[in-house]
Amino acid sequence: MTFRSLLIIMLAPVWVVLAALSLVVGLAAFSGVNPAAILATAFYSGGAEMEQLSILLARVVLLPFQFIFIALVAGAALWVFRRRARIAGWILGEPLTDRLFARDQMPAEVSTALPPGRRHTARQILSSIVALAAILLAVLLTMGQFIARADLAVVVAALTSSLAWGARLPVGDLLGGLGNMFESNLAVGDHIRYKQFDRSVDGLVESVDLRFLSVRARSGELTSIPFGDLRIFRNYSRGEFLGVYIAVPIAAADLSRAVTLLNELAPASMTLVPYLMEPWQPMSLEGEMGAILDLYLFGKTTQEWEDELQLALHAVVHERFQAAGIRLGGKESDPS
Repeated sequence: MTFRSLLIIMLAPVWVVLAALSLVVGLAAFSGVNPAAILATAFYSGGAEMEQLSILLARVVLLPFQFIFIALVAGAALWVFRRRARIAGWILGEPLTDRLFARDQMPAEVSTALPPGRRHTARQILSSIVALAAILLAVLLTMGQFIARADLAVVVAALTSSLAWGARLPVGDLLGGLGNMFESNLAVGDHIRYKQFDRSVDGLVESVDLRFLSVRARSGELTSIPFGDLRIFRNYSRGEFLGVYIAVPIAAADLSRAVTLLNELAPASMTLVPYLMEPWQPMSLEGEMGAILDLYLFGKTTQEWEDELQLALHAVVHERFQAAGIRLGGKESDPS
């Protein structure tokens, strides 16, 4: 043990007393009690002028304790900020092993009340709420050391009103995040598609906090979407199946034969394409006439077989149409 460590241990009672006095002084100042006036009254009982001087002297003496209190509050807020995920897990009532072990070291027999995706989403949002509450409380306690509590309310109200217009977008994002937390419209791991104007984002939800969610596309890029803008989106992970369409462009003269062939193959389609949950359904989504028509084929599958089903449907339809002498032409498209 070094001399420095030994000195810190020997002076530990002094640090505890100093921290306790700082907490008392800081909380008294924040609550509206003037600790300087109490200290001056306790040690001096002279005239009014000297009493004011003694109060000023007491404020100078207590000022270091207030700065120590600010340092303690900032340290506590930093401690909560770094452990916000564990605190959120405690709020959610997660098992003790979930808070002590890392995810890859967690025992297999541990079970949770919520599904993994929703539990992870709620934990991320709650951790953001815990961090925000800790920071706001630290700021209020710090401002309360130098501003009277009545004046502090006025200052907070003025800041809130002045920032209301400028912070309307972040506030909308926060409210959207809270709404998603209680409504559970999406969770980590869900496959969503979001379109705003001419931009479309399609991928898996990778992380969620109070303001943003991050979507990882299949091509690898990560897109951050604010909750305030996420009003209408598609969630392909909810429900028991995922709908898949393929477009089959054919000549108008072959339309009747193509529909008849697809309807005849429908009962055996689950054997031809093992990824199907139900027989496929031919349909027309656009209802347009012309020399080349897009005949759509719809099938149901689970999320993990979406790409495989599309490829399998294309292969089977191409093979069967070629054998029946039905020519394919035009440009294939995705209706979704």
